Amino acid sequence: MEIIIDYKNREEWDKFVGDNTSPASFLQSWEWGEFNNKILGNQIQRWAMIDDGELKIVFMLIKKSLPADKFYWYCPRGLIWKKDYQNKRVLAYPKIIEQVNQEIKGAVFMRTCPPSQFQEHISGFLKRLGFKKPKILIHSKEPDKTLILDLTKSTEDLLKKMHPKTRYNIRLAEKKGITIRELATEKDIDIFYKLSAETAKRDKISIYSKNYYSKLINFLTANETGLKLKLYLVEYQNKPLAAALVIYFGQTATYLHGASSGEHRNLMPNYLIQWQAIKDAKNAGMKIYDFWGVSEENKTWAGITRFKRGFGGREMKFIGTWDYVLDKKWYYILRLLKIIKKIIPKK
Repeated sequence: MEIIIDYKNREEWDKFVGDNTSPASFLQSWEWGEFNNKILGNQIQRWAMIDDGELKIVFMLIKKSLPADKFYWYCPRGLIWKKDYQNKRVLAYPKIIEQVNQEIKGAVFMRTCPPSQFQEHISGFLKRLGFKKPKILIHSKEPDKTLILDLTKSTEDLLKKMHPKTRYNIRLAEKKGITIRELATEKDIDIFYKLSAETAKRDKISIYSKNYYSKLINFLTANETGLKLKLYLVEYQNKPLAAALVIYFGQTATYLHGASSGEHRNLMPNYLIQWQAIKDAKNAGMKIYDFWGVSEENKTWAGITRFKRGFGGREMKFIGTWDYVLDKKWYYILRLLKIIKKIIPKK
């Protein structure tokens, strides 16, 4: 087994990630690393394990800041294993952890959100290696559960599997004279952000800054390989009603962000924009449509979850977020700061 810490082959990397994750893990794509490094200014490392002359494991780490000039390394939806290499996990993982301990000194911890579906024995294996469930930054993680559609089915079958009310709302929207277009300009990004801000305020959810969305959209729109983006806008009488941001990677389309106005909700623009995105993904050759997160536990997600489930599909549960603590003292201090922040009332 050989571990490479600065893997260089973009084409092999993206093919490996796309072929060995389902839904395809765009957060481990080469281009997501480029976005984080060149646009957001985050240091990244691309690790790979070679065994018997073949690429068997890859994972990208992103350096994230913490208070007091501390930092941690984040591995979103990684490690990625070659499908026929799963039985070597017991041998490979300890070797990787040993190398991690040597190479990322100074970090408080390494965080990973594996792409593996939930299985109790995998969680137990991670615990034996020293991983633990997060005690800090618990909201800084990927969805533990998502909803996916099988796009290899016919359009008619997809419609049949929807909740009757969802199907009705799509047909209603189609009759109301609302239009859908793809966004392309800075003005369109402004529209998307205004809708996002309105949604965040109404539904009490957090969103990224306008600067972040602008950088993401401009970077991926200009991108010609691997990771592609589609940004949709629904309008009625030239008034924007809803928007959706969808990412293509491998054979998966991921509904990453959505937003809507509080006006003309009776026209059901969210249903029409979602159905258009699903049809476009199918026509583009995608095999999976990932709704990117559902949750029964989070009350603020109740309406969003109900909306997504209306489109059918099946739910997929992941094993969640895990921390490998490298500096126990600072991990404890950061946890203590979190507790103190909760106790002290805001002025």
